[in-house]
Amino acid sequence: MEVVFDGRVIQDRFPGIGRYAFRLLEAMLSLEPELQLRLLYVPRAPNQRWDLRALDRFPAVQRIPVSIPPFAPAEHLAIPWLLQRWPKALVHVPYYAVPLGLLRRSAPLGVTLHDFAPLRLPAAWSPLQRWLYRIWHRCVLARADAVFVISRATQEDLFRLFGAPRGRVAVTPEAVDPHFFPRPPRDVAGTLSRYGLQHPYAFWVGVNKPSKNIDRFLKAWARVRERLLEPSATLVLAGLRDPRYPLRLRPSVRDLGMVPEEDLPALYTGARLFIFPSLWEGFGLPMLEAMACGVPVACSDIPALREVAGEAAMFFDPRDVEGMARVLEVAWRRAEDPAWRAAAQARAAQFSWQETAQRTLELYRGLV
Repeated sequence: MEVVFDGRVIQDRFPGIGRYAFRLLEAMLSLEPELQLRLLYVPRAPNQRWDLRALDRFPAVQRIPVSIPPFAPAEHLAIPWLLQRWPKALVHVPYYAVPLGLLRRSAPLGVTLHDFAPLRLPAAWSPLQRWLYRIWHRCVLARADAVFVISRATQEDLFRLFGAPRGRVAVTPEAVDPHFFPRPPRDVAGTLSRYGLQHPYAFWVGVNKPSKNIDRFLKAWARVRERLLEPSATLVLAGLRDPRYPLRLRPSVRDLGMVPEEDLPALYTGARLFIFPSLWEGFGLPMLEAMACGVPVACSDIPALREVAGEAAMFFDPRDVEGMARVLEVAWRRAEDPAWRAAAQARAAQFSWQETAQRTLELYRGLV
């Protein structure tokens, strides 16, 4: 089986999609080392997290450097032209923005859809952006032979917004990387010292996009902190920052920006509570990473987060600041409960990259 995988999203600009693409590739190749894989990637793209050279240990992998990043206008002609070298290969694009020239190929095409935030939260996008987003999806869904979705919630959105696609649909959830597990107190103390942090703190990881609901979150945290009577309680934020959406921080909030991958497990472990207040998500992987590190979670009551967290989290209405604050206050006071922390770890362990890779490979085989 010959596969061309568009790995140009494995870079810092796409933290969530990049993680999905890299871990899926790693797991598929571990299950099927002889998979003939041509991996497109952008060598000059900033990439502090994923070492693509690690895939070179699989003998059938060929990395193909390209100079054109995702969403560049030239990709619609240049990527299809490049792929003429493998005319019969299955092509998998792990995000919705398939170069349009690929829609004319006769070989199998797979696409991964993560969420439909521009259509679920229209106020954050212009009418033109939403129109282009919808048209692009319609074109891709009319051609794709396989559609991978990362949750049942995303699958339901797909059917609701676009109807049943022509291709086969498979739910292939994300999972936690192996290095996310509770770290010993000494490691946590060293990491916190480097960042000038101290206990107790709540934690959030993500990109500062409108869908992440940060303004309401910060207002709710301010109310919680007033009620907790813990002057040192801090909210710590981490993740890639988009300059289009400046953060309006408050005195009890620290923003670390993007932190090295190796520091995240200790930062998770040291947190008293992880909070995830998104207005919409396709999966919510940072929440699952926190659970894997034994940290209890309070999060938005939205379909994807309900699906992922199960009974192991506390939920709130992300649009109700006062309601969010009340739930966070209860969660903060309960956060040291060993049973809750154990339930969080157990829930995270139910997700596996190997299982996701197996489902993906099965659909690959059905197409070729």
